[in-house]
Amino acid sequence: MHITTRVRRHSRRITLALAGCLAASVASFAVPAVAATQTVSIRDNSFTPEEVHVDPGDSVIWSFANGRNRHRVQSDERGQFDSGEMTSGDTFTHAFDKEGYYFYYCRYHGAPRGVGMSGVVIVGNPPPPDTGGGEKDERPKLVVPDDFPTIQKAVDAAKPGSTVLIKPGTYREAVTVQTPRLVIKGVDRFRTILNGDDEKGSGITVDGANDVKVTNLTVRNYAGNGVYFVNMNGYTATKIDSIKNRTYGIYAFNSYDGVIKNSWSYGSGDGAYYIGQCLGCSGLIEHVVGTWSYLGYSGTNATGVVIRDSVFTHNAVGVAPNTLPTEELGPNRGTVVINNKIFDNNYDSIPAAGFSANPVGIPIGVGVWLPGVENNVVMYNDIRDHNSYGVLVSQSVDSDLPVNNQVMYNVIRNSDFDEDGYGYDLAWDGTGESNCFSFNDFEGDTGPPDIETLYACASRPFPGAPYPPVQAHLAENVPNSQTRPQEEPPEPTRPSCQKGAPGCNRH
Repeated sequence: MHITTRVRRHSRRITLALAGCLAASVASFAVPAVAATQTVSIRDNSFTPEEVHVDPGDSVIWSFANGRNRHRVQSDERGQFDSGEMTSGDTFTHAFDKEGYYFYYCRYHGAPRGVGMSGVVIVGNPPPPDTGGGEKDERPKLVVPDDFPTIQKAVDAAKPGSTVLIKPGTYREAVTVQTPRLVIKGVDRFRTILNGDDEKGSGITVDGANDVKVTNLTVRNYAGNGVYFVNMNGYTATKIDSIKNRTYGIYAFNSYDGVIKNSWSYGSGDGAYYIGQCLGCSGLIEHVVGTWSYLGYSGTNATGVVIRDSVFTHNAVGVAPNTLPTEELGPNRGTVVINNKIFDNNYDSIPAAGFSANPVGIPIGVGVWLPGVENNVVMYNDIRDHNSYGVLVSQSVDSDLPVNNQVMYNVIRNSDFDEDGYGYDLAWDGTGESNCFSFNDFEGDTGPPDIETLYACASRPFPGAPYPPVQAHLAENVPNSQTRPQEEPPEPTRPSCQKGAPGCNRH
């Protein structure tokens, strides 16, 4: 079955109707995986990129942002998909359930099989197509366990540019990758499982090898991290389930030009997702779920990270870019948190690891926390149901000051979720300077009162003024993580197999 939708001129602004649907979902801890998508830009006379790779069940979105001509996306094989006429501002989405090659063209500016304005969607790992000219995809592919009994042996044997394809099974090993341009890919996201048995360090460590992609697998129960990128450029982590990896779920350190997307991370003692110690990181996190962890996102001393279109729920804090002296290249600067759903982050009992094992902890019950950061932007997010703060700007736990952060156009509700009488939708402890709040849709109190009048973004620059209630609350409620309750989170419910993968009968 193919699923096709067409959406015209939609806004990035979160609607109240969508927010109502979100609130209804809060009761369930088993947040479903975010559907994986790839985007193709429609330009006058071209599709960009012309070739995209997806897995069975994924979708492709053709986005016609602007242009003067009309276009029409149509499959070479009649009846597979057809966008109808598209004009500037339109998008067209199609889901691909079966492995294969799907050639398409613009009906007005191209013709079948690569003539004029055309492209191809490659779904899964199909055999090379017969192009009529004898040209085939000759990229090396090493299959585990058919060709090599372990993932590590396949990785060690792989040449740059190879694909390591991992069949369904449980692999009890810690893999280190030092060869560039590899793709490490599971055949079935939910049945290709790396398991550390709560003893091994990290599931997959990519150390100094540029342009490596890890995709379509589950990595769980490692004492350190699920997937760890370190000292490299060009990392990609996509369609990964990270479950109960004790420190970080997906972790990039001193690494640049990276993408983490379409993934689900659960039960980390520090951060579900983490990008740290990079100046000009060029890091993107999108379409992920971070849940039942100490921090949904933690970004220590990272500059230039975008976090968008994602869900952070049931963590101690949802999203926390931060500055700390434990890493170089501080302070954290230029993080953009945009168009996310951030709700019910009040969970205080995850077993401690990483930062959460330190004597000084965090203010539990916060949607977005900006401690000691500079030039961060928090916009168009839906932030709900937190015990203490919707958005909090403060000095860091090591007294770094927040400067020039913008909090704008967010929907914020119910920031006294535990009904203890204390809770602010928007708050600033008054340290630092020029932290501003404008055009947010909120109903609760702010600290200080009338924060959008006192500290409007159009009024910058301005000094901060200490706000004693917030400062006193932080001093009293930043917990000692060594004494807080700690217990194993429940086992999550995940799909039994991946639709479209061999041997999976899900419909």
